[in-house]
Parts: sequence; structure tokens; C-alpha cells
Amino acid sequence: MVRLAIFFSVVIITYDALSAAIAKLVGVSYNSFLVLALLLFVFMGLLAGRKIRSWAGILPVVVAAVSDATIGWYIAALIGPGYVPGWTMRDLVTLAIESAALATAIGAVGVWVGLRVAGVRRGAF
Repeated sequence: MVRLAIFFSVVIITYDALSAAIAKLVGVSYNSFLVLALLLFVFMGLLAGRKIRSWAGILPVVVAAVSDATIGWYIAALIGPGYVPGWTMRDLVTLAIESAALATAIGAVGVWVGLRVAGVRRGAF
């Protein structure tokens, strides 16, 4: 489970870095890449649910969501969009908590689908 959490974290941090670089290069908003990031969390949950075969599969998704909202955002800010003037530490922490909760909820849908798929293959459901 630890390897899966590290793998998911590396994938999402790499995605943050690439999307920040592309956003800066092309001149689009970094927020344009949000839907694809959330889709990544669905696939992470699906893979974790199938591989771990229990609701404990949500734990690697939670680690990746927290990594995304901390390390990933920091790296993206270094590359592209930077710090938004006027934001306080309280604003940033609140936004990070909300983002991690949303990514975890979306990842939970993937875990549920992964469990259903694994259960159907094993005849459990």
C-alpha cells in the first residue's frame, strides 16, 4: 500500500509540474487542468480498489490528495502561476483542505468502482 501511495503521489506531482509548465508556455490558466487532475484521482481510486480489494484502498488516494494540495501546488507555484497576492496562510490552508477532501471523495468513487469490478470477477457480488 505504501508503494501505491508513493506512486500516486509521484504521478500527481509530476502532473502538477507539467500542467504548470504547459500553462505558462501556452499562456492558459493553470486551473484549466483541474478536470484532468480529478480524473486522475478516479483512476487512482479504481486501481487501488482493484489491487487492495478493500476500502483501505482509499488510503493511497488520500496520501496523493494531500501531496497534491501541498507539494504539487508548491512546485506548480514555483514553475508557473506563483503566489496570488492578497492570499493569507489561512486562505491557502482552507483551500488545500477543501481540495484534498474533494480529490479524496472523487477517488472514493474510483475505489467503489474498483471494488465492484474486482468483486464481479471473483463472484463476490
